[in-house]
Amino acid sequence: MAVRVKCNRCESTATIHSSSEESEFVKKLYCTCNNPKCGHSFVMDLTFSNTLSPSALDFPEGFIDKLMSSTQMEQKKIFSALSPAS
Repeated sequence: MAVRVKCNRCESTATIHSSSEESEFVKKLYCTCNNPKCGHSFVMDLTFSNTLSPSALDFPEGFIDKLMSSTQMEQKKIFSALSPAS
């Protein structure tokens, strides 16, 4: 999958040439605009924001197997118990 970034000077697409890991959750992306009339070189920060869906690795071993062998009603109860209170 190609990652596309936009030049903040001319809004053309830019190429990420390299990156460096600043910390566990931050990367610096070194980019160059693809528009020959612009040629802007710049650095963008890529940061982790938040989780939308937990990784299966976050569940205890065997949990997924137990979940898959549960009835739909049992699964609903499990997920409603795991959901944060509204």
